[in-house]
Amino acid sequence: MHIETSLTDPAMVPIKQRLLQRFARAKEMVGPKWREKLALNDPFFDTRTGEAYMRSVAQAFSDPRRGQVDRIEQVTLALERIAGIRSQPI
Repeated sequence: MHIETSLTDPAMVPIKQRLLQRFARAKEMVGPKWREKLALNDPFFDTRTGEAYMRSVAQAFSDPRRGQVDRIEQVTLALERIAGIRSQPI
């Protein structure tokens, strides 16, 4: 089993997993058109690079071995802003 999915103690959960959990919550609150809403609210995500970041995070959500932590963080924080979630330290 991959280490990212095998830890159950919240204090031991890797940053990447915590970010993906936060991403899931924000994504659920924003709704199914989260990518479109993100692109409308943040000019960065209305670019080719921004689209690549969103795609990368969506893939990491499906398979935690994928995705880069900094990209996950950037998308998650932007989604939390749209959802009205007060971001907590990572």
